Amino acid sequence: MSSFLELLQVYKWSLPASLMMAAALSLVGAQWTAREKSAQVFVLGQGSSLGIVLGLVANILMKTDFHWLSILIGLSLGWQTLIISDFAIEKKSDRNHIYLTLFVFFLALTYLMTALTPSLESHMASAYFGDLAVMSDSEGQIALVAALIFAGFVLKNWRKLTRISFELVNHSWIHSSWKNRIFDIGTLLLTTLSIQGMGYLFTIGSLFISTSFASQRSKNLNSYTQRILLISSMGCLVGFAISLLSTTLPTVPCVLLGQMIVGFLTYMKK
Repeated sequence: MSSFLELLQVYKWSLPASLMMAAALSLVGAQWTAREKSAQVFVLGQGSSLGIVLGLVANILMKTDFHWLSILIGLSLGWQTLIISDFAIEKKSDRNHIYLTLFVFFLALTYLMTALTPSLESHMASAYFGDLAVMSDSEGQIALVAALIFAGFVLKNWRKLTRISFELVNHSWIHSSWKNRIFDIGTLLLTTLSIQGMGYLFTIGSLFISTSFASQRSKNLNSYTQRILLISSMGCLVGFAISLLSTTLPTVPCVLLGQMIVGFLTYMKK
């Protein structure tokens, strides 16, 4: 037990950062799912991921190590993707097919960049699958602060954002809201930071796993909110602990499987 506690001390930033990020992403995913824009989030995530890879390529070519460059390019490409999807694609009847086409296009470009830059191959596994156990303290601190701030904003305006989501789906939303714009920008920033530090798999899984389970048995909005937070954070904690105890199992797959296990248990409980 003492050795396990000592091990936890090593991950004093990555563990709370991953727990808070998983909870914040679950709140974001719940709203985007309510707006029937899940496919758009996949494209947004892949666009940001492509930007991060382009930042890595730029660092390799310039022989530098500027982590902010990957985040900056990821944010820029993600923002352009969000604007295109909002204004050019959203109203099309076949938008889901267009989103999937964009997703495949960004994915193909990502692998093309990898093929053209052989030294980038070693970064691709961490970029997609992530490894929370090797997250640096600075990355953990930034992710923790960002997740805390944005989760606080979303929870404070939860009913307002939920009403906007309802009105968007029913095409009755007329007046723009600065809170909704902050939500869009926060989503972009949070997903980019998460992909950069924790990987694409962790980000997409945390966005949608808890929502998939919580939406089945929740009696009201409060119950739904409590369930997605429980599934995301507790599942992350369980998966992280299993990964540390095993010493061989990778962290992110354990975290996502942990979320599914906790989600299944909450689903079984009426």
